[in-house]
Amino acid sequence: MQISENFRQLTDAQAWEHGTVELVCQRVIKETHDVSSFVFQTVPARRFTYKPGQFVTLQTEIDGEQTYRSYTISSSPSRPYTLDLTIKRVEGGKMSGWLLDNLKEGDTIKAMGPDGGFNIVDLPDQNLLFLSASCGITPMMSMSRWLLDTNADVNIHFVHCGATAEDLLFVPELDAMAKNHSNFKLEFVVEDKEGFLDKERLNKVVTDLHQRHAYSCGSPNFMAAVESMLEASNFDMANYHFEKFTADLVAADADSEGGAEDGSNEGNGEQYQVSLEKSGKAVTVDPSDLVLDTLLGQQAPVIGACRQGVCGACKVKIIEGEVDSTSQMTLTSQEIEQGFVLSCCSKPKSDLRIEI
Repeated sequence: MQISENFRQLTDAQAWEHGTVELVCQRVIKETHDVSSFVFQTVPARRFTYKPGQFVTLQTEIDGEQTYRSYTISSSPSRPYTLDLTIKRVEGGKMSGWLLDNLKEGDTIKAMGPDGGFNIVDLPDQNLLFLSASCGITPMMSMSRWLLDTNADVNIHFVHCGATAEDLLFVPELDAMAKNHSNFKLEFVVEDKEGFLDKERLNKVVTDLHQRHAYSCGSPNFMAAVESMLEASNFDMANYHFEKFTADLVAADADSEGGAEDGSNEGNGEQYQVSLEKSGKAVTVDPSDLVLDTLLGQQAPVIGACRQGVCGACKVKIIEGEVDSTSQMTLTSQEIEQGFVLSCCSKPKSDLRIEI
């Protein structure tokens, strides 16, 4: 294709802001032994519009079953013609292993979104502390790329942790950011040489900790450690924002164990009827049954991607009845007023009528 024709197509490209889109893999970049970045475009080309830090949900058929998993976008909307997903292989993870072993240049895959309240647009501040480990770096990279590309009036201190030096992600790019931008300070923590990040080291390298808003993403153990060290440092936790999203691992656990149950309502003998308004189906359930599992059992058109209440793909509208919900993280106040719930985090407290 001639350069002028390519330029015309890109400048005429329509924006993709939300919904389902078919992505075409343009490149696969091997970042580490167990992490790859996938660079996507659409045909014809579209401009990707999203908030730095948000994620998309991928859909594909694996072993004859439609599978959904959510991954944070690592690219920046300031570079709108490609969308990058940086994905780590998770042991037992159904989607991550399939992607790293099978997806190649020219292949297509469906994506839905973007979604997520953990982003620099909805949670803005001027003095930022980014704390990440392993693939938890992806929302921080999207935020950093966008803030520096747009010459935002911010000050960033970026602390990234890896088990070994070989596990650190985006090192050359992060080094270049620190070299070329006076408002970007960088620290790497290599755990097999220096030990884990702790309160003492955090306060030593981030001397103005209490003047910053902290953003964190990583494994559950890393997130627990970050929260603990911030609290021990008397950090104002109202200024702490985090993404505890580990979709492939959680979904793999849910696949193998049938989902997490706390058992709090089991054994009381009570049962409820769940009616699906559009299909006319009805089923009797226990109070311990997740609404999501009930809907999936009736083959209702709902997606169970993260099972943590963070992707929003499973939201449904309750027309009648009450549920006990453990998360409303991705719901707007208007959606809550209208009766929407996250079905992966909700159990029935009465008979239910659901608009689905």
